[in-house]
Amino acid sequence: MKLEHIHITVNAKISPNFKALPKDAAQRFVDRLMKTVNMKPLGPLNWSDAEDLDFPGQSYVQMITTSHTSLHLFTHTDGTNEIYFDLYSCKKFDAEKVVKLLDETFGLVEWHGILYNRANHDSPHVKIIGTAAKEMMVAKVRN
Repeated sequence: MKLEHIHITVNAKISPNFKALPKDAAQRFVDRLMKTVNMKPLGPLNWSDAEDLDFPGQSYVQMITTSHTSLHLFTHTDGTNEIYFDLYSCKKFDAEKVVKLLDETFGLVEWHGILYNRANHDSPHVKIIGTAAKEMMVAKVRN
């Protein structure tokens, strides 16, 4: 297998109707994510409920055989709920399918992110993605 070293990050305002991500819901999301990107978990899901009530919400980290995925959900009293998601893998995956899954699960209202490769055999490149990026902006990074 050719190592790809792809990393996607997504920061999003989500539906105000999405109020919590209990551990069982986080596990279902990760299970769907693993099927979407054809990857396997490496060990159990690490999930936590926020103990700092200034930043209420939940978080998870899931190690996968090719790297990791994590998500942080913050729920605010004014309804501006947010997620911060990332997936890094040495194995190639379809970023559009990942964003579609995030939207189906959390109801993305407005989002932005970065898709980049961290490969050491190809020139690294970065794509800015999101609702504000009607046309993908591509920045080529020098070695």
